[in-house]
Amino acid sequence: MEQINFVGIEPTALISEIVGKIKSELLADLTKTFNDNQPNRYYSAQDICERFGISKPTIHEWRKRGILKTYKLGSRVYYRMDDIEKAMIIND
Repeated sequence: MEQINFVGIEPTALISEIVGKIKSELLADLTKTFNDNQPNRYYSAQDICERFGISKPTIHEWRKRGILKTYKLGSRVYYRMDDIEKAMIIND
């Protein structure tokens, strides 16, 4: 087995540095995951299609039947995540 020597750093300091880096990476990943799963975020139809693997005609049909509520900002149409999850449960 090959041995790697680090000059100028104590083993405990190296371990602390590695642990600190891992913690910051995990925190960043958890923060991203938490923010991505917020139910009150708004998504475009394209975002929904990519995220859940459903087609735009499906979204349009759910909207037409009143299953999905739309939110408009100017000419753009958005959907809330909790509404989409409910629609997917109802139509499963």
